[in-house]
Amino acid sequence: MKARVLIIDDDAAFRFAMAKALSRRGYEVLQADGGAAAIPLLNAPSPPEAALLDLRMGAIDGLEVLRRTGRSPTRIIVLTGHGSVEAAVDAMKLGALSFLEKPVDAGVLEPLLRQAVAEHNEAASGRGGASIEAPPLIGDSAAMAEVRRFVERASPSDETVAVYGETGTGKEVVARHLHLHSGRRDRPFVALNAATVQRELFDSELFGHRKGAFTGALSHHRGMFGEANGGSLFIDEVAELPAEVQAKLLRALETGRVRPVGASAEVDVDVRIIAATNRDLWSEVQAGQFREDLYFRLQVLPVVLAPLRERPEDLGPLTAHLLARIDAGHLRISEDAREAMRHYEWPGNVRELLNVLRRAALFAESDLIDAELMRRMLAASVFSHSSRFHASGPSLGGAGVGSASAAGGASGDRSSSTSLAEVERAHIEAVLNEMGGNVTRAAAALGIDRRTLQRKLRGFG
Repeated sequence: MKARVLIIDDDAAFRFAMAKALSRRGYEVLQADGGAAAIPLLNAPSPPEAALLDLRMGAIDGLEVLRRTGRSPTRIIVLTGHGSVEAAVDAMKLGALSFLEKPVDAGVLEPLLRQAVAEHNEAASGRGGASIEAPPLIGDSAAMAEVRRFVERASPSDETVAVYGETGTGKEVVARHLHLHSGRRDRPFVALNAATVQRELFDSELFGHRKGAFTGALSHHRGMFGEANGGSLFIDEVAELPAEVQAKLLRALETGRVRPVGASAEVDVDVRIIAATNRDLWSEVQAGQFREDLYFRLQVLPVVLAPLRERPEDLGPLTAHLLARIDAGHLRISEDAREAMRHYEWPGNVRELLNVLRRAALFAESDLIDAELMRRMLAASVFSHSSRFHASGPSLGGAGVGSASAAGGASGDRSSSTSLAEVERAHIEAVLNEMGGNVTRAAAALGIDRRTLQRKLRGFG
């Protein structure tokens, strides 16, 4: 059966050309001329495995599409001719698989599409109540040992849990372990990313609605509490909940009852809440952005997940586990490549590590991932160009990802809206300088041919 790819772009010529190229490569191609047409397709019961999404469209842009389709299993690759580091990071935080600037060749896209389809199928096989799975809690550090002890002790309880940690540290993985080791393991585990829900739809998403409650409510909807009844409800990015929804969530926690939109009475629910955030909730309380009473209600069992840069001893076992997970366990990583990984700060944490290893596995020309390839993969990571990337070691030579100048946007005085083209230029210029102006050596370090580098240099002027 052919994998389906949805092309979402208001440029008809681009859709036509990309659809033709992907059809030749064996994909079934669907098209949407904007966000309004795409959202129903992505939220359908059987959505496509992958999607190509333009960032800038009409009334509903690419980021809004990501927000409104947060529960869709479709893996989305953002393509745009108007890229910026800020937009790229926003798209990744909203669940995009990758971010590329136009023009892009279908041959370059194909490895990413294969990854998208594989991730979709992996997620689809794990959905459902009793069939829920969770990756193991990998790591030799004291921080990870403490997390495992917390899960063991907190799982049997029905008390609420607050999971704190940066993006990509594995907050949902911990939530899944809490569910799987509890007495609710045979009941549903339901996950909601609050950052992806439209403000006016929060009530319906969380508490459900009755048919006819509002325009478009064509049937009853159970809501997240109804779907999770008897099991666990994981609310990620809980700090994003609007004030009025925070009040209703607090009441649900205190009474075990919710009122669906349009209902005349409340209904009983039996749900354990596991909330997560990458923010300091107490600071949000002090700023008047989060209810103090809800904060204390969630804070019964708190746990903090340390970022990867603070537990470097976990990098080795995590790398081995993730390579096996993506069917690349046969690959070896050279000591120089491991050194490059140790000097990198991993602002995207374990999620970024997985993406870097996926790309390295795709582009490795032998069973060895060497330092040159690893530097290219790290330099290509969208997270490495965010303002949170800092040098943690000496220059690594070649692509020089350990230096702020080579990271292209890592320095403190560079705006977060620096375009990806500017980041690329800064990176190329840094590598060229490292190679003493030798174009052939610089091209080899960058992983491109000499003519491509010369063309890029001419474009710089």
